[in-house]
Amino acid sequence: MVEYHTRMERRRAAEAEKQKNETHKPAKKKKKSGGKKHWVKRTFILLLLVFLFLILAGTIFVFAVIGQAPKLNANALHNEISSVLYDQNDKKATDVDSGEHRMYTDIDNIPKTIQDAYIATEDVRFYKHIGIDPIRIMGAGVAQFTKGYKSEGASTITQQVVRNAMLTQNKTFTRKIQEMYLAIQLEKSYTKKQILEFYLNQIYLGGGPTYGVAAASERYFGKNVKNVTLDQAAMLAAMTRNPGYYDPIKHPDRAKTRRDLVLDLMVHNHAISSEEAAKAKTVSMKQMTKGHRQIKVSNRKYGAFLDFVRKELVEDKKVITEQEFNSGGLKIYTTLDPEIQNQAQDVLNNKQNFPVVQKNFNAGVSVIDTQTGAIRALGGGRNYTYLMNNNRSYKTAGSGNVGSTAKPIMDYGPAIDYLQWPTDYQVDDTPDVKYSWGKKINDFDNRFLGSMTMRRALYLSRNVPALQTFQKVDQAKGTGSIRTFAKKLGIPSETLKKLGESYSIGGGGFSSNPLEMSGAYAAFGNKGIYNQPYAVRKIVKPDGEVIQLNHTRRVAMHDYTAYMVTDMLKDVMTNPQGTGRSANIGGSNMAGKTGTHNIPDDYAKQYGISATQQRHGALASWFVGYNTRLTTAVWTGYEVKNEQKNDKDYGTFLGPTEQQYAKTIFRNIMAQFMVGAPDFTKPNSVETLGNGELAVMHSNVSNHFRSDKSDASSSESSSEQSSSSSSESSSSSEESSSSSSESSGSSESSSSSIDENTEDTGENENAENNGNNGDTENNGNNGDAGNNGNNVDTGNNEKNGDTENNGNNGDAGNNGNNVDTGTPPPTTNQ
Repeated sequence: MVEYHTRMERRRAAEAEKQKNETHKPAKKKKKSGGKKHWVKRTFILLLLVFLFLILAGTIFVFAVIGQAPKLNANALHNEISSVLYDQNDKKATDVDSGEHRMYTDIDNIPKTIQDAYIATEDVRFYKHIGIDPIRIMGAGVAQFTKGYKSEGASTITQQVVRNAMLTQNKTFTRKIQEMYLAIQLEKSYTKKQILEFYLNQIYLGGGPTYGVAAASERYFGKNVKNVTLDQAAMLAAMTRNPGYYDPIKHPDRAKTRRDLVLDLMVHNHAISSEEAAKAKTVSMKQMTKGHRQIKVSNRKYGAFLDFVRKELVEDKKVITEQEFNSGGLKIYTTLDPEIQNQAQDVLNNKQNFPVVQKNFNAGVSVIDTQTGAIRALGGGRNYTYLMNNNRSYKTAGSGNVGSTAKPIMDYGPAIDYLQWPTDYQVDDTPDVKYSWGKKINDFDNRFLGSMTMRRALYLSRNVPALQTFQKVDQAKGTGSIRTFAKKLGIPSETLKKLGESYSIGGGGFSSNPLEMSGAYAAFGNKGIYNQPYAVRKIVKPDGEVIQLNHTRRVAMHDYTAYMVTDMLKDVMTNPQGTGRSANIGGSNMAGKTGTHNIPDDYAKQYGISATQQRHGALASWFVGYNTRLTTAVWTGYEVKNEQKNDKDYGTFLGPTEQQYAKTIFRNIMAQFMVGAPDFTKPNSVETLGNGELAVMHSNVSNHFRSDKSDASSSESSSEQSSSSSSESSSSSEESSSSSSESSGSSESSSSSIDENTEDTGENENAENNGNNGDTENNGNNGDAGNNGNNVDTGNNEKNGDTENNGNNGDAGNNGNNVDTGTPPPTTNQ
């Protein structure tokens, strides 16, 4: 140990040691300062700038949306703005809401129990918030993340008032911003009491439609709103969420559950006591609604057309709600032609036009623009009123089988389009033509006319050539090609699901309605272009928003197919043997087709229809006519209820005279609107052959009919033609009788055989197979005259001319025993 003599030495020694140690110490690494901190700082600044930008952009957006919000409107708040329909020329046609289902009531006349029930259910903090409820908004915000976007709303009663009165029902941020802004403005301009009054008078409370608690009290309880009891008050509030689902009359169980929940909410919010709630819960739905009645809704002008507009906008396309349609202040621009609509209604409602019918006789009519598909008029039925829910213009009535109106769609159209047949292509009305499973097919007269042109087979509406044509197209191109052809003409896939040979004569499951059929036939008159029928062009909302509506438009067939089918159908109207002669309108250049649905055996047995009545009767009669301007389809028939079958004032089938009414209705409605239309223009793809026949340009098909090879057809031409005209009716009947056979009952299938396409089976579905069969085409005893010589189709018999012309037959014109007047009883026939 070193010995130091002085403190100075010791200090110097210590400093020397310290310096020595520091010299041998490894150098410390310098920390990089500022790197990470700088990155974090820059990120923070960037995020802050983005945040500020979003706030600025959001603020600008909000102010822009608010600037587009409508101004508060006193009339709208009182819910007095009805939607308005405008016609094709943009002139006002009618108001949607006629007002008798709405009863505006002062808040002082609305019981406190009703007010409390709604506040407890819809907006607990109604008297505390400023129009919007921040607490509910936060709750709804959480729900967006936990339950999905737009899953839950935060609307207060005040917000609902402005939404119902001046905005749309669409869940968009734009509408929500405007709604919140207007709600705050409403709270500044009106008292809570006034706002609650607006709300309780404008809420939608069920079909009718019914708006407001006063009208709902009259409807569901049969009493003035001032006299509503606690249980009834709770029921009104309970219905608000979904009036149809919680309807106490239609759905009492679920309505009671919901009502009792409202009573519990009232207890929770100290509006009533537990004892009062318990007592109210003991009241049954039946007891509570014992005084219910329907509030009369005035018969709106153009009811059938208005009904379809509602269906198109609210149910099909879902572009607006029921409430918006009725009282949303919408301007709905339609395709309506008021003159045609009024004429259709006048014809259907005039009893003198149907002198021999019974109470349940009805008809459906559709008139559309041939070139565009725009619906010009609809006839929902005789004395049809808005919302009757059985609009026969677009709903299938009765069996709906279309009879011989199917032949251009299922047989001759596809033959020309796919196989390029000329109009004089030779087809056979001979015994060797049968259904693919071996069952024979006849016509009403039970005769065979031999070989003939496709044109003649169509205007005589013979069943055998129609089946043969279907089979040849099927063999060459497959059933799928026929299905595709029909689908392009607007025939639904569901209808074509069971497509089989019975469809060739309008049997089986081929059911339709006037609107569908007019749409399909219009394509033949529009160079092969199909337009989906539509009634609305655009909607203008109160806030200025415009909704443009589109419809389907497509090429359905070659232009040569459309022209050649049309040219043949012109003979239906003008040829002395044509089944549609009585419906022809001079100077209209029109084409058309008749069709009837004969009486099946099981139906005849059920309703006690005799063999003679079955042979001459029909379940339905059709006519479709068109020119380059308009296309119109008419259905007529009896709508039968089992309980009415023994009532002498109710009919179960169309007699010979009644079967003529489809053509009569068509002519009476359209006579003044179709005259003067330009004739159809022949396309360059069609060439003219001798004797006025047509062929596809450059077609190699050489199977042209030659009269010297015509079987015995030319020798029997006169008498058998007349029978063949009725055959059209028989084809229809055949199908109808086969109701057991192919889902619809196509008579074509034999009782023992089943068509692979499900045309299937019925024992005598096809009259042709069984005299007892409903299809007249099979048996004279059959509904289809086609089987029985006594059953003559007026169109086919020269002597008879058009059955419609024969007063004795009324229908069959040719034979008193025959039913079809050119629209033979069979579903496919006329």
